[in-house]
Amino acid sequence: MENKEWLENYAKLNNSFKKVLVFRVGIQAGLFSEINHLFLAVLFCLKNNIKFVLSSKGSNFSYDKGWDDYFLPFCKESQAKIHLKYNARSYQIRSTIPNIIKTKLIRTTLGINYLTQDVWPFIRDAKFQNETFNIPQLDISGNLLHSLKVVTDQLWRFQPTIKQEIDGRITNLNLPLEYIGVHIRSGDKATEAKLSPVDDYINYIKSKNSTKELFVLTDNYSIIKELKSNYPDYKVYTYCQEDERGFSEGEYNLMSKEAKKTMTIKLITDVEILSRSSVFVGTLSSNVGIFVGMRRNAKLWYGIDANDWRMW
Repeated sequence: MENKEWLENYAKLNNSFKKVLVFRVGIQAGLFSEINHLFLAVLFCLKNNIKFVLSSKGSNFSYDKGWDDYFLPFCKESQAKIHLKYNARSYQIRSTIPNIIKTKLIRTTLGINYLTQDVWPFIRDAKFQNETFNIPQLDISGNLLHSLKVVTDQLWRFQPTIKQEIDGRITNLNLPLEYIGVHIRSGDKATEAKLSPVDDYINYIKSKNSTKELFVLTDNYSIIKELKSNYPDYKVYTYCQEDERGFSEGEYNLMSKEAKKTMTIKLITDVEILSRSSVFVGTLSSNVGIFVGMRRNAKLWYGIDANDWRMW
């Protein structure tokens, strides 16, 4: 189904639902944690006959508008500023009596049924992730991965100026037709999951493919130096800069809007390149790895920490 027809069908179906969720994106987490949960919420609403409304203005990746800074709009967006304080992931909202009263008033005042915290436990639940989906109007039929693949294909659409910049960056990299995409975690991600050494990635790559061209997404240039020094038979392509020593979410949140926009476009470009690779090797413990699996329908997708793609 063509994107225009799919979006028209989505709007018609989404707007037909009586109950309404305003889903807040871009609160505190990394970009692809926000994106992955956004797509999960879209699918959850379709499954449960809930109208999906977005709230992204003032997000941590926002330059001016929020989602529309980088991506084409796909649904109505709520501009109410109250979402900045009282609409969040369930663990980010304290379950105090005053907050419970305030959020109830917010739902009543805005004429909606759900805020992000109301559906958060359900989109994270294993039960939902084991569901099958059948939405013929949108060509969705199958398990979670297949259904997310359809949603991602249709909603992951860049604004024309952003697309032009991404395409230009990819062209300038002069990648070969066949290359292996590699995502090597670093920075403050060590607090979320154990980081694997570079040798583990290369050994895994050797077991899967003989290609010697690698595109590497990492935020620590010491990893690039290690790859080039220890594995000189591999050609390494990367946008990681020599002064990068690991991503810090705290430092990112203190950046100017212009610096955040530059970093966001760089990350989106990197993940586009990973998604287009002949083979992908990364980790399931990373939201980037999860997203690339969604884009590829987990085909020629390998997580060195997991045998199969899944959500977390």
